[in-house]
Amino acid sequence: MARLSIGLDIGTSAVRAAELDLSKDRPVLMTYGQVGLPPGSVVNGEIRDALSVTEAISKLWTNGQFSKAPVIIGIAGLRAITREIELPYVPDDEVASAVRFQSEEVIPFPPDQTILSSQVLADYTNAEGAKVRRVLVAAAHAELVNGVIQVVEDAGLTVDGVDLTSSALVRAIGSHDDSGEPEAVVSIGAGLTVVAIHQDGRPQFVRTIGSGGNATTAAISAALDVPLLDAEAIKCLAGGESTQQQAAARAAQASTADLADEIRNSIQYFASLPGRRPVARVVLTGGGSALVGLGELLATQTGLSVTTVSPLDRVDASGLEMTESQADEVARVLATPIGLALPEPDGSVKKFNLLPEEVAKRIKMRDLEHKVMIGGGVLVGLVVLFAGVRFGQIHVTQDNVNNLQSEIATLNAQVPKYDLVVAANNAYNAGLTRRKVVLAAAVDWPAVLAEAATITPAQAKVQSFVGTATSGATPGAATTPATTTPSSSAAIGSVVMNVTGPGPSLAISEAWINAVAKSKLLTSPVQGATTANPDGTISFPFTVSITPAASLEKNAGLK
Repeated sequence: MARLSIGLDIGTSAVRAAELDLSKDRPVLMTYGQVGLPPGSVVNGEIRDALSVTEAISKLWTNGQFSKAPVIIGIAGLRAITREIELPYVPDDEVASAVRFQSEEVIPFPPDQTILSSQVLADYTNAEGAKVRRVLVAAAHAELVNGVIQVVEDAGLTVDGVDLTSSALVRAIGSHDDSGEPEAVVSIGAGLTVVAIHQDGRPQFVRTIGSGGNATTAAISAALDVPLLDAEAIKCLAGGESTQQQAAARAAQASTADLADEIRNSIQYFASLPGRRPVARVVLTGGGSALVGLGELLATQTGLSVTTVSPLDRVDASGLEMTESQADEVARVLATPIGLALPEPDGSVKKFNLLPEEVAKRIKMRDLEHKVMIGGGVLVGLVVLFAGVRFGQIHVTQDNVNNLQSEIATLNAQVPKYDLVVAANNAYNAGLTRRKVVLAAAVDWPAVLAEAATITPAQAKVQSFVGTATSGATPGAATTPATTTPSSSAAIGSVVMNVTGPGPSLAISEAWINAVAKSKLLTSPVQGATTANPDGTISFPFTVSITPAASLEKNAGLK
């Protein structure tokens, strides 16, 4: 039986998720996906535009066809930190209370606004002969955690846990070879860079840098005087042979160097701490890890081996049939969601869980209600079974009643033959009613085709067009005023189109959505998964609903 686990990463520029089946020896990647966020929706790991994030998560679940299994959320930012503390030895069931008491000295958040989780790193005897426990403490401000949980629950999902992004990165791409050598895992996102230094899979030091790939995008935008969206596309090609690509590479140098300095300083600071061994290597991931010259610059500044590691190496992704280029592109952005879904490599270690107590209680109550409903369903089934037995006992009597009713129906069927005028009048009235229903629910396909051709952006190409009329539409739907944007539930049909346009950015996708938003005949666009084509274009399916304004009654097509 499948044991599903879903990791959800809410980043600065996109929401990303990965669903794993943990029932196999090697976890199986069942599905994955990402949906972009409007700028400013998430800043420093904190939700600023809850509605946009909720809508993005809902779209992600629809496009990616994820299950309804509970999700594990990752958090990062200046209000999500780790600290290492030493405690006088206490039993395992008293560690949480001891951590809560002592953490007030090292955690910079108000105690009543702080959510804590801990992992015991080691037990040892100090110089005075006292037994001591070394504990790694994860701490987050309640506002940060509650804000992330709220948007996820608003999207209709259930939260099973809240973990640190840094711990997820170590699980996804960190080395777990028991070498004892510290390793720096560096994830460069759009707005944040996370440096997590671990030893044998256990985080020892975490630092969040408040900048990432967006700083380089902004530098290119300013230097070339182009919009940020265009600068993002140019950044991916920086260092190429064209004049623009060379100029972009020069513009990116300063911000790339600044980021490399911050990462190097973090590594050097860790090495300066008492009792720490020097970092042996650096592993890069994240969308910003492909910044031109970053890896070489870090290797030069630190004198360490700097490599990129794919989180797909930890899972079985063969069922998804990705090409090598697709796997490379996906690997840069899936480390966090895959790491969130993965269990700790050491089964004796529990994952951090910063889920607030009141949320955990609410989830337990919901599970209890679900179990009660299942029990009620079983009871109803027993009642139905008993009723079936009773039904068999009266079956013979019911047959006699049915025979009498059939004879009465036969006699009643003869009555209209003796009132031809009434029958003809009824048929005429019924025909008028049916005509109105048909005209109101029928799609004026020439009008829809013309509208689709009109709103299609200049750079987009519609490769296929499949229209379907909605059966059972009601006349009332056709009378919706033209000034009202109907919901997809009032639609009289739908169109599935496969669209191709310039990539790799999703600008053409956004242009298509904006064009549909202005249409009176088409509405509620739903975009499917984006496919990168070998020629640099992208393809994506779109499903749009047809509004009642496109009916034959509205357009007088058959009048």
